[in-house]
Amino acid sequence: MADKSQGEARQYVPECYACPIGTASMAVQGAAPEATEHLIRAGRELLGAFKSMIEGLDAFLNIMEERSSGARKQATVQQIPVRRTTRRK
Repeated sequence: MADKSQGEARQYVPECYACPIGTASMAVQGAAPEATEHLIRAGRELLGAFKSMIEGLDAFLNIMEERSSGARKQATVQQIPVRRTTRRK
């Protein structure tokens, strides 16, 4: 981003248009402070929702892993005694 000099509007380099932070900066530049604050709060809430979703998924996967390892422990091989009979000729 180029510097602001003597009342000129900010000039953005082409990389700013490809960068999500530069794009967001350009979008809120002319917005009212209340709108900018609202967008920041909404973004924070959205990130909090994603965090909760990932934590819930992690807990679910841990429970499923515990259940599957418990099932593997129960399924052990047991020896069954077999009586052999001799065949008569």
